[in-house]
Amino acid sequence: MQRYVSPVLCLITCCILLSAGCISPSGTQAEAPVTATPAPAENISLAPYVLVPADLPAGFAEQSTRYKSADEVSATAKDLGWQEGYVTTWASAGNGTSDVTTITQTITIYNDQNMSTLVPLVAAGEHQQQGLVFSNLPQPATGPDTRAISAVVVNTTPAAATSGGFVTIQNESTSTAAAQGYIEVIFGKGQILDVIRMTGPGAQYNTMKALAESAYAKLD
Repeated sequence: MQRYVSPVLCLITCCILLSAGCISPSGTQAEAPVTATPAPAENISLAPYVLVPADLPAGFAEQSTRYKSADEVSATAKDLGWQEGYVTTWASAGNGTSDVTTITQTITIYNDQNMSTLVPLVAAGEHQQQGLVFSNLPQPATGPDTRAISAVVVNTTPAAATSGGFVTIQNESTSTAAAQGYIEVIFGKGQILDVIRMTGPGAQYNTMKALAESAYAKLD
């Protein structure tokens, strides 16, 4: 004997399936919910990641500290997800400009950027500067995404910050002044890229290593 199925019962069953997400109104498989967009990186305070006087060698004084504006960074950096940046400069006492040793820390937040890709890209950009010969230094204990480099002046010919069409990601300077030697550590963790540069007669690897490791510890 054929059973009679109530139209009302069918309607109730379809409503239950729709509310459970098993099917869409068109009868196809329902799509997964869209993941909410993360909060903008601008909401992240960079102050906790900045080196403090206790991290610096004796004799260094803070010269400036400020947030970077979007106008200061390259289009390439923006394409890679640049969100905000912070720059702090420290300098030692000296008898003249040539005697001063400078430490510059640039902290940058990138939105969902893979640091294993970004760090080598930034390091490659540094190597494009003319008038300098580059060599790799031992990596500090600043995680797997780290590059440590030394740049030594080979001539005094004015050199641009970029060469061969390569666009500098950090865009720290647009000056065409003569190249100046330095040592630098580039490392990243999560969304944060940290670049610490030491320039001048007092630039030493052991000092740079300690600074980089202190800065990296602040990222935990």
